[in-house]
Amino acid sequence: MTAAKRPRLEKRKQATRLRLMESAYALMATKGFPDVSIQEITSAADVGFGTFYTYFASKESIYDALVEEVLESSGSVVDAATRHLTDPAERLSAGIQYTLLQARSDVLWGKFLSTSLMTPASAARGLGKFFLRDVLEGLASRRFEVEDVPMSVVAIAGTLDAMLRMKSDELATVLGNLGLQQGGDAAKGHGELDLTKRSAALVLRILGVPAKESLQLASKPLPPIPGFARFFDREPGQTPSDASPSPTLAPSDNKA
Repeated sequence: MTAAKRPRLEKRKQATRLRLMESAYALMATKGFPDVSIQEITSAADVGFGTFYTYFASKESIYDALVEEVLESSGSVVDAATRHLTDPAERLSAGIQYTLLQARSDVLWGKFLSTSLMTPASAARGLGKFFLRDVLEGLASRRFEVEDVPMSVVAIAGTLDAMLRMKSDELATVLGNLGLQQGGDAAKGHGELDLTKRSAALVLRILGVPAKESLQLASKPLPPIPGFARFFDREPGQTPSDASPSPTLAPSDNKA
């Protein structure tokens, strides 16, 4: 093979791998990892079944690649914007809010995250590793105090899953109806916050942060970030940081 043909072949290989990942991403976001077959992925990518194994050893390996590409890279963007925050509670609050903002901005990303919340791959290499780091740091410093850490993590995942799966207007209706049955300053304080901030405040409450302080932390301005990458909306060989980002998500974009 001549040197001139080698780059073209490499580019075609990159394009095929990208099609496979894009197809797996859409299918797994919609159906969940267990219910997607390799045959479905190759059919959606318009490549032969055997071609899949040129790029990935198994369905698990393409899923792991997607977790790293789609979730961990997003977590890294948020982590870079919040790492200057010394309080793990404030850092966790900002991370949760930005995660929900991205899910609102990129529906497919939000669906993929929702189907991946409790998987080992997501916890080890996805967004979960950033959240777990902040939780463990908070526990070690006694910023957080919980009696049952595993169940607290499950409760946090359940809170995020509800926010990711339900539409904002549906959640607003449900929470509004529930709020009519509550009284006191705490309920009033929650009612003045948007759903993203209320979710962050609830997570902090699960971790033992007092109600009033959790509301104050969730109400703090978010550190601005340049925007979230649109995954797979790029040329073969580009990284997520090379792709066109979504519009800047700054504190002013935090609306219910």
